[in-house]
This record gives sequence, C-alpha cells and structure tokens, in this order.
Amino acid sequence: MENLTLSFNVVAPLMIYMLIGVLLRKSNVVSERLMRDANNIIYYVTLPLMCYRAIAVADINAMFDTPFLLYMAIGILVTYALAAWLVPVFCKDNNRRGVLILGVFRSNDAIFGLAVAAALLGENNLDMMSIAVSLSVPLFGILAVVAMERYRNERVRFGVVLLRVIKNPILIACYAGFLVNLLNINLPGVLQKPIDSLAAVTTPLAFVLLGGTISFAAVKKNRAAISVITLLRLFLIPLVTVAAFLLLGFRGESIVVTLIIFGAPVAMVTYTMAVGMQADDELAGTLVAVTSVFSILSMFLFIFVLKQFGLI
Repeated sequence: MENLTLSFNVVAPLMIYMLIGVLLRKSNVVSERLMRDANNIIYYVTLPLMCYRAIAVADINAMFDTPFLLYMAIGILVTYALAAWLVPVFCKDNNRRGVLILGVFRSNDAIFGLAVAAALLGENNLDMMSIAVSLSVPLFGILAVVAMERYRNERVRFGVVLLRVIKNPILIACYAGFLVNLLNINLPGVLQKPIDSLAAVTTPLAFVLLGGTISFAAVKKNRAAISVITLLRLFLIPLVTVAAFLLLGFRGESIVVTLIIFGAPVAMVTYTMAVGMQADDELAGTLVAVTSVFSILSMFLFIFVLKQFGLI
C-alpha cells in the first residue's frame, strides 16, 4: 500500500495541473493561442534555469564514476536506429516519417522527466537526472534534425544540424551550469533568488499549459499511428531499457533516470519542429497530447512495480 500511495503521489499532481489547464481553456479564461505561446516561457526561460540550477550544484565527478551515461547514450542511438529503419518500412508518406521517428525515439525527458524525477528523488537530488538531460538534449537534437531533414528534402545539411544544437536554450543552460560548477562560482543572492524562483514554476506551469492545449480532434484520423507510438514510447521501450539496465547491475537513482529518459511521452518540441519543417504537424501535436495523457498511467505502473521489487 505504501508503494501504491507513493506512485499515486508522484503522478497525481501532474494530473491536477493538466486538469487546471483544461478548465482554464474550456471556461475561456485563457485562450488556447495564449497557452501555446506561453510554452515559449517554459522552453526559453524556466526549463533552462531548472537544468542550470541542478547542474551548478551537482557532484559531477561522482556522475562519471560509472558507465551509466555511456550506456544511456548507446540506448538512445540504438532506439533511433531501430526507429529510422522500421518507420520507412511501414509508412510511405515522407510528410509523416520524420514525425513518427521522433515519436518513437525522442522523449520529453526535460519537462516531463524532471517533474517525475523531482517527485521521486526530491528537488535537491536531481544531479544525475540533470546531467543525463544535458547529454540527451544535444543527442536527441542532432538525431531529430537529421530525421526531419532527411524526409523534407532527402539531404541532411550539417550546418543546419549544428546551428540548431548550438542554439538550444536548454543545452546552453546546461553548459552554463557545468561552467559555474567546475569554476566553483557562487552567484550573488540578487541573481540566485530569481533563478530559483523561476526554475520552481517549470513543472506546474508546463503541465497547466499542456492541459490547456490538448485537442483530440485528430485522434480518430491518426488512431493507428497513435496506438503504435503510444505502445512503443510508453511501454515497450522503457520496459526493454529498464530491464537491460537492471541486468547491467544498476539500481535506485540510475533506474529512475533510465525510466524517465526512455519512458517519458513524446517531446513537445516534436510539434514545433513539424510546423517549422513542413511535416505533418497535426499528427505531431496529437502524438504529444495523447502520449502525455497516457504517460500518467504508464509512469504510475512502472513506478509501482519497481518500488514493489525494491529496485528504486
């Protein structure tokens, strides 16, 4: 019963945040357009600051004492390779191929993942999760641009890929956190306080906005793709990767990070990239919405089972 309660306590606040967003949208207190635009605040301000704050105070040396991060990177590359191989076999529409590949391999490990990690590990114990995000963000970013560019004009432009990665605000914040950490810099209170305050609103604000922008109008049209991606992204991929890391001897915090990196819903940036690169943005937005809703259930089940067996 204790593990059941803990699992529920991790995901219940996320459900409440999303419900608040739905109610705000349905009551027309806030427009859907405003909520979509407000996501830029998360992407460019609060989420980068959340990553920066966690890395700035992390014990970086301890994080690299194990091969965990190397195995994680290998896992991401293998997942991408399988997706890039299988999706074109079953989907012949270039407009949808890149979106489906991203749906399979790229998780919302930053916004959704850090929220779950904070609930499981505590706000002050996000060292490994934040460093994992600092590795996954550029890796996800490079592979995502390659996939989308591949099916936009059949030619991958290295300069475009590099520029997108360099300009990623989350990655910039992670590098800033590493710099402050390695140089042992202590920011004055007048700077640290607003950083802490803005970082703290990331999780509730992100899920309120997600709840307010969810639309199921396109679910019926894309139900086959949605069903397959949801099954892979939320259940099969995390099941296989968590089992692999358990067999490699990892336990506790490492398994929490593994579950989040490989089991979080489809990344919100998938929709943004689909719009900007003339792909099927309707499919992308629906995948983000549906997997975000069902991830509440999948995370609950995984956390409960892992807790029951004393693995996290």
